[in-house]
Amino acid sequence: MGQDIIKSYVNSNDAIHALAENFIAFTDAEIKRTDSCIVGITGGTVINGLLELLNTPEYIERINWERTFFVWTDERFLSQAHEDNYFNRVKQVLLCKAIGAAHFFPIHTDSRTVVEAAEEYEKEVKNVLKACKKEGLDLAILDLGEDGHTAGLFAGSHALREIEKDVVAVEDGKVWERISMTFHFLAKTDCIWFTVIGEKKRAALTKVLYQREDYEDTPWEKRIGRVLPGAVLSQDNIVWYVDEAAYPKKG
Repeated sequence: MGQDIIKSYVNSNDAIHALAENFIAFTDAEIKRTDSCIVGITGGTVINGLLELLNTPEYIERINWERTFFVWTDERFLSQAHEDNYFNRVKQVLLCKAIGAAHFFPIHTDSRTVVEAAEEYEKEVKNVLKACKKEGLDLAILDLGEDGHTAGLFAGSHALREIEKDVVAVEDGKVWERISMTFHFLAKTDCIWFTVIGEKKRAALTKVLYQREDYEDTPWEKRIGRVLPGAVLSQDNIVWYVDEAAYPKKG
């Protein structure tokens, strides 16, 4: 098994800038290697900040938007006009400067049930993979909840053990119903980056990192039910982008 790489920064702004530079390097390398890069993104302050930064004059010309494909790892089952819908929070950034060149595939939540939305999005993700001739995502940038959940996958949810579907309706999540990629699918992702910012995430991050160390030789399927969702994925060299509030320096 690989190891967790922790990249710690003073604050969220520093973390976002580092994330942007590494994102450019990663996508460039993957596009040179395979002619495309499929990136899974979620909601959250850091991801929103990353996308906003990538659309600034300093960065926008450095991204190969035509060869980069963005899919959502999860979404709250809310209208796309709702203020808490992940896509709604970033669409103004995404649709202003990169339009025409970028490929964004949000999860459609309007005029359908949560199950229908999940089924439709699974087909869309499969079409993206087929077009790029790939089996899974090249990169997924995930968040970690205060309760240790990641994507739309919560401790105790039936969705944790889904092994046939790539995208599932999460009807037993907290606050909202959700649509989420499954661990079965995320386990195929080449590279996983987690972003964890703020003191409120400290306890969850500490527990998840301890659990990941305790179960480092255990495959992801057998971790379910024993660890928090944030500790399930077992790819080599998972990278954590954290700030000092979430991960204080020792000594």
